[in-house]
Amino acid sequence: MSTKKRLLLPPFGALRAFDAYGRTGGVRKAAEYLGVSHTIVGRHLRTLEDWVGVALIDRASGTLTQKGLSYHKDITEALDGLSRATERLRPRMEDSIRIGCVSGFASLWLAGRVGAFRRSEPSINLVVRPFDRFPDFDRDDLHADIRYLRDQDLESFPAGFKKVLLARPAMFPVASPVLAAEVEGRLRTITDLLGEPLIEAEDSREWHLFLAGHKVSPASFVPFGRLGHASITLAAARHGQGISLANIFLASDDLQRGTLVRVTVPGQAFRRVFIGGYYLIAPESNWNRPQFARFRNWLTAEVASFLAREAP
Repeated sequence: MSTKKRLLLPPFGALRAFDAYGRTGGVRKAAEYLGVSHTIVGRHLRTLEDWVGVALIDRASGTLTQKGLSYHKDITEALDGLSRATERLRPRMEDSIRIGCVSGFASLWLAGRVGAFRRSEPSINLVVRPFDRFPDFDRDDLHADIRYLRDQDLESFPAGFKKVLLARPAMFPVASPVLAAEVEGRLRTITDLLGEPLIEAEDSREWHLFLAGHKVSPASFVPFGRLGHASITLAAARHGQGISLANIFLASDDLQRGTLVRVTVPGQAFRRVFIGGYYLIAPESNWNRPQFARFRNWLTAEVASFLAREAP
């Protein structure tokens, strides 16, 4: 019979949820960090508190209690050590770079340029995976991520990561050529856009911010449809279903082909409204890896070249 003492450990999922909560500062942000629903995170947190018999979170303020802070420091160090041990054990593909990417940028801009990277860096195997959430770099097995961050998102940017701004593109409305011609016959002011079929991405406030940037109250704004993310809203616009907001990275190919056109208001010019930017993000431990540095240099140069060609 073994005399070794059994390890006293809570459920691992509960530990990861608490670690994410402490890193991000909230249930919903922790859920986004882990790629699960906020109800799962909340259940894990309650399970952990029941298991240890101590209040780890002050429910009134949402902050960690003193015991919670101490416990979070200990488990974070343990989980980071486990991650490092696993990283040392795993076979390394030094010729590979795995990038997460917000899906619209991946499908509508980056996909058309991966061949250029391959020609520039033939020894590096580039893998691009679309994500509509901030990834868990360890679990999702990524070196870096390309993400669209609205300005307010920068206030809660997580520690332990580095980022570089790739571009801060202005937003503008687009529609199919037929619908755009119909709409422009009805528009007299920018406020009149509120009477048109405006398509919005799910959980997005971009139309609100765009209208507010033109001194138009978005209080009466009701989206004609919510369609998940930018690539779907643009597909709907392409089929004449309504007007979508876009930026030059998302719409350049359609504008060149004529499948989408900019919506205009006769006699008035849209302001250049900036809502956020595209960022290349990576854990600090990956930032100076040679393969990633070469990809970063290529991407920043490719974006700069594209913007120079597209400059009005």
